[in-house]
Amino acid sequence: MISDFLDALPKEALESSKNMDLKIRSVNAHQAIDAILAESVLRGGKRLRPLLTFLMAHLFRVDFKTVTPYARASELVHAASLSHDDVIDNATMRRGHPSINILASNKKAVLAGDYLLASVIVDLTNAGNLELVREMSLVIKDLSEGEWLQLDLISERNYSRDIIREVAEKKTSSVMSYCSVAPAILSGADKKTIELCREFGRRLGLAFQLIDDTLDYSGTSLKDQELDLQNGIVNAVVFEVLDAQSELFKRFKSGEELLSVVKGVDFSSYVEIVSVEAHAHLEAAKNILEELAVVLKSDYAANPEELTSRIGALELIISYMALRQS
Repeated sequence: MISDFLDALPKEALESSKNMDLKIRSVNAHQAIDAILAESVLRGGKRLRPLLTFLMAHLFRVDFKTVTPYARASELVHAASLSHDDVIDNATMRRGHPSINILASNKKAVLAGDYLLASVIVDLTNAGNLELVREMSLVIKDLSEGEWLQLDLISERNYSRDIIREVAEKKTSSVMSYCSVAPAILSGADKKTIELCREFGRRLGLAFQLIDDTLDYSGTSLKDQELDLQNGIVNAVVFEVLDAQSELFKRFKSGEELLSVVKGVDFSSYVEIVSVEAHAHLEAAKNILEELAVVLKSDYAANPEELTSRIGALELIISYMALRQS
């Protein structure tokens, strides 16, 4: 599935994402920090966020060299959030290898994540587009708020469907929106077009996170299905269980361990509920691409087939997300 998806993408965008240098460029970079990052959160990964940035740059006809610092920033900020998440989630593995908190320590994992965030702001400031520095600062703010909200929820157990979606928007949609918005801003697009791109990224992010939640309860998932439950984290699927079975929700709110509360539950129908919502977000994202095609039609008047092809490449991202459950 992944190889077919990659083969269908524009080669230039794929190669730019694949070969992007993620080494920290600061002259003051500490070798020990660089080494631990390279062995953990910067190791492997599909680089979906930089790929999305390059595909949007392709659509808006922004030179890839111009957009590279912003594509790179999206991956480094995502890596920083993973570094922090591994501490919060008491993780032991990341992409088949020991997680950063295991390789170093919880304190060093947090500091490494902070180091990445600081490096991103330095790099973007040097790139010179202050509007995109501001956009990224808002992303980092959202990521921090999302992590804080998630911690509060674990301790207070005051979950709702809306607040789970709010966490997803802050922790996942915020970065994908940046990937979608940055090329539009660099192209000089008007405010309405920029907001269409922002909503496109928001919808993709929500769908990505909801599908990720369903994979936790899929029999073929490579993820640790019990990690969130052991940590008392209620994701979108678990919330549907608790919301539908008030007695279970009551037990959970009274302090019983989440793993014990949901023991023996058949998650399949609740996975379906969340899957339907995720696919609705993907459909909304596809509709936004149709709107963008109309907006950009005059720019491609001499070669409308090129516009169709570049919109089609972004539709492949949507299809790929939908197929992650297959």
